[in-house]
Amino acid sequence: MNTSKKAYIETFGCQMNERDSEIMGQMLANVDYSPTGDIKQADIIVINTCSIREKAEQKVYSFLGRLKKLKEKKPSLIISVAGCVAQQEGERLQARMPQVDIVLGPQQIYRLPELLDKAVRRNKPQLAVDLSPSFKIPSYSSSSPVKKNRKSNEKGATPDFKRFVTIMQGCNNFCTYCVVPYTRGRETSRPPEDIVAEISNLAQQGVKEVTLLGQNVNSYGKVPDGSLQYLSFPGLLKQVAAIEGIKRIRFTTSHPKDLSSELIECFATVEKLCPHFHLPVQSGSNRILKKMNRKYSVVSVFPEKKMKTSRIP
Repeated sequence: MNTSKKAYIETFGCQMNERDSEIMGQMLANVDYSPTGDIKQADIIVINTCSIREKAEQKVYSFLGRLKKLKEKKPSLIISVAGCVAQQEGERLQARMPQVDIVLGPQQIYRLPELLDKAVRRNKPQLAVDLSPSFKIPSYSSSSPVKKNRKSNEKGATPDFKRFVTIMQGCNNFCTYCVVPYTRGRETSRPPEDIVAEISNLAQQGVKEVTLLGQNVNSYGKVPDGSLQYLSFPGLLKQVAAIEGIKRIRFTTSHPKDLSSELIECFATVEKLCPHFHLPVQSGSNRILKKMNRKYSVVSVFPEKKMKTSRIP
C-alpha cells in the first residue's frame, strides 16, 4: 500500500452518516488512501454532511470556508462533500465553494473511488447527486476490509466491539418537516443474506454488538415502490440473533405507524435483543400529528389511552 496517500473524513449528523463514513473510509483504503486524524496531512478530505438541522448545514459551510486556505497551500488536495447537504445543494454548492472537487449524495457514496480518480486525472469537479427510483444498495463483499477512520479512543469513535450495520436507506413517509425522502430517496432494503453475511464477518472479527440502521427500520423489507420484497423486520432480527458470536442487537430508528405486535414480541423472545427501543412519537396531540403527516394517532400508539383521548385535540 502507498501510505503516502492520506484520507481525512469529517462526519456531521446521525448514525447513518457515521456508517456511511465508515463505508467511504473502507473504499478509500482499498484504493491506497490510509486514514489520518491530521487534516493537514490529507490528500483527500471528505465531509459527510447532514441537513436535518440548519445549524449542521451552517457548520459544513463554515468548515469548507476554512479549507479554502488549506487548498491554496496544497493545490493537489481533493475536497469532497457527501451526504444530505451535497444532495440538496448539488451544483449550487460547487458554485458557492469552488474549492470543492467532488459532490456526491447519499446514494452515490459507493462511487467515491471512481469520482476521486476522475477528479485527480482530469482536474475537473465531479458531481453525483441523482436519486434514482431504481437504486439498489450494492451487494456486500466480504473482501472489503473493515477499517476505521479514527482511533478507537477518539471522542465519538465506535468501540471495536460494536458496529453500525445499514439494513435499508430512504423513507416513504414524507413528514411535513423532514427532508429525508428528498435527500436519501425512497425506502430501499438490503437483501437479508447480504446483511447476515456482513454481520457474520463482523462477528468473526470480534464484534459482539450490532446496531441495525435505517431511517425507518421497522418497515424493513420494502423496495422503492413500497411493496414488500424481503422478510419482515422481526424476521430479520431472528436471523441476526442466530449468528454465532453476536451477543447484543440494537436498532434505530423506528416509526410508530409501522410498530407491530410481532416486533414487540421480539423483545420477549429474542434473547440477544437489547431492552432499548427508540420510538419517536413526536406529539401527544392528534391535531399536531395530522399536521406533521405522521399517519398515526395517540390511540394507535397508546391504545390504553383510548378512554382519555376526548381531551386531546
